[in-house]
Amino acid sequence: MSCYLRHLGGVMEKAGVTPATKEERRRVDRAVREIVGIADAKCPEVWREVKKQLQEPAGEEKLVTGLREKIGVPGNG
Repeated sequence: MSCYLRHLGGVMEKAGVTPATKEERRRVDRAVREIVGIADAKCPEVWREVKKQLQEPAGEEKLVTGLREKIGVPGNG
C-alpha cells in the first residue's frame, strides 16, 4: 500500500482530501500514481518521483490540482 501518503499530509490538506478508510487511501494512491505518470511502479519508485516533482516550481500545485480533479474535490475558487 502507499508507503508515501503519510508524507503528503500538507498536499492532501491543501487539496481538501482526507482519506479515512483503506479504500480512500487506495483511491488517493491511484490518483497520485496517475498524476506523476507511473501507475504500475512499486511504492518506493512512486515516492521517489513524487519527491522529484515536489522539487519543481509548480510541483506541489500540480499534485494539489490533480488530486482535486481525480478525487472530485472542488477547488478554492
